[in-house]
Amino acid sequence: MGNGIYTAMTGAVAQGRALDAVANNVANAKTTAFRAERVTFDEVLNEKNELSAVSVGRSAVDTSRGELVTTDNPLDLALDGDGWFSVKTDQGTRYTRDGAFTLDAGGVLVDGLGNPVRGVGGADILVPPDVGEVTVDGEGNVYADGEPIAQLELVRFEQDQMRRDGNNLFSAQGKPKTDELPSVVSGALEGSNFNTVRGMVDLVRISRTYESLHRMIENYRQIDQRAARDIGGP
Repeated sequence: MGNGIYTAMTGAVAQGRALDAVANNVANAKTTAFRAERVTFDEVLNEKNELSAVSVGRSAVDTSRGELVTTDNPLDLALDGDGWFSVKTDQGTRYTRDGAFTLDAGGVLVDGLGNPVRGVGGADILVPPDVGEVTVDGEGNVYADGEPIAQLELVRFEQDQMRRDGNNLFSAQGKPKTDELPSVVSGALEGSNFNTVRGMVDLVRISRTYESLHRMIENYRQIDQRAARDIGGP
């Protein structure tokens, strides 16, 4: 009986982790360039090759592209293909798909949190004063009134290298790849890559499984309690 309750408990913990991930996905379904989290499960087998536990196998970032929404703002940038913008934060370089960029008071290109967007080599992208028009081409070259002033630092990583840091930012393990980079789409933003309808279905399914496992745990406890009373009785 002990193995049964342990299996149910580990299953409940794993389903709870999946429920948290899906709930976060649903909450960010309208967040610009949000990358959904996908959770998989592993079976833990005993020496008899029987299921003894369930664990969260891995949590990975879904790298599929969200739908592009036209804004006609030249500093709204989207990426078409696998890759990331680079930004400077107090914790070091971080990566994002959210290209809702603006210029700060000093003319530096920044993200929605005020983090400077990195140019190639890590330099800030500084737009000179009194510039009438700023444009960005498909390779990430930035122009001020038609004159090139910088190039966006675009990078690419393997899926399992990315770690979510919050605020639509990611850190990465290992060196970035600089080949097969995405193209930049100016005047557009990428939507979330999470399907809300699918998310609501997953929420219901996982919640029911989670509740069922808790009922199993309670049933096992009651059986164990009755067994203990019977064994210990007169």
